[in-house]
Amino acid sequence: MTEFNRFFSSPNLASTYKPTFFKCLLDLGDHKEDEGAKWIKKHGEFLTVDLNFVAARFLRYYHPLRFKFKLKQEATPKRIAIYRILEEFEELIGVKTTPTKKIMCSDGFAEMRLKTIREGIKPQVLRKLLNDCKIYSINRGSNSIEIKQEIVDSMKINKKVLESALNHMIARYLEKCNSSPNISTKLEEKIPRTTLKKSDFNNIISMQNSCCFYCKKKGNSFAQEHFIPWNFIFQTESFNIIAACQQCNSSKNDRLPDTKFLDEIVRRNKKLENLPLGYSDEYMKNLYDNCKMEYHGKENELWSP
Repeated sequence: MTEFNRFFSSPNLASTYKPTFFKCLLDLGDHKEDEGAKWIKKHGEFLTVDLNFVAARFLRYYHPLRFKFKLKQEATPKRIAIYRILEEFEELIGVKTTPTKKIMCSDGFAEMRLKTIREGIKPQVLRKLLNDCKIYSINRGSNSIEIKQEIVDSMKINKKVLESALNHMIARYLEKCNSSPNISTKLEEKIPRTTLKKSDFNNIISMQNSCCFYCKKKGNSFAQEHFIPWNFIFQTESFNIIAACQQCNSSKNDRLPDTKFLDEIVRRNKKLENLPLGYSDEYMKNLYDNCKMEYHGKENELWSP
C-alpha cells in the first residue's frame, strides 16, 4: 500500500491518464474469462499483462466522458489522443451505449486497442506513472508489463476504496476544465435515472393546465422531461422538470430548448415550493448557458417544436 499512498499524495495531475490507467489495473484480480483473461500470463510470483487488457478498459472508461457527457479533458479546445481515437472509430464503437468489457476485448476492436497503446498509453502514461507509483515494470520490446501477484491481490482486496479515490482524483481534475455539474457521479458505472414523486409531477402538470410545456397542446399523458438535458445536469429536481407530450419529449431528446423556454421555466419556478438550497434565477440561467457552451454546442441550433 506504500506505493498506492505515494501516488495519491503526488502533485497535481497533468491529465486524467494516470488515474485512469490505474483504474484499468484494478481489474487484474477481478475480471471474467471473456474480459481479457487471455492477456494475463502467470509465472511464479509475477503476472505478465499484455497492454490490450488495459487498452480495452481505457477506451471504455473514456467513451462516456467523450460521447455521453461531452467532458473536456483540457482547459483549451485541444483534444487528447484517446478522444481522437474514439472519434476516429466512432462508427465502429457507437456513441449511445458504452460497450461492455467483453466487446472491447473482442477481435473486432484489435486495431483500436493497438492505436490506443501506441498513441495514448505508451507515450503518455506508461513510464510517467512509474514516477509516482512503482507497482509494475515495463517489458522492453513488447506491449506488456510485469506486476507482482501480491500487488494484484492487494488491489483486489481494496478495489472499492482505490476506485473511489481514483474517481475523486479524476473528478477534481475535470472540474478545472468543465462547468458540468455532478462530475464525480458521472464517473460511476451504473447510475439510475430518477424521476420526481408522482404527487410533485402532478403538481407541475396542474401548473401547466394539463398542457405540454413546449407545444401547449392539451393532453392526458405527459413525460417527465429534463429541461436541461439529464446527461449534463445529471440530477432530477423539480426546477428542471417540465411536463411534455410524448411527441415533444421524443423530438427534443438530448437537446437544449430555445431561449424563450428558459424565460418561461424561470417564471414557472418562482411558483414552486421546496426548491433546493442555492437555487435562484441566476443559477438556472447559468446552468443553461454552461450547457449551451459545453454540452449542446454554442454553434448548434437550439431545439423548438
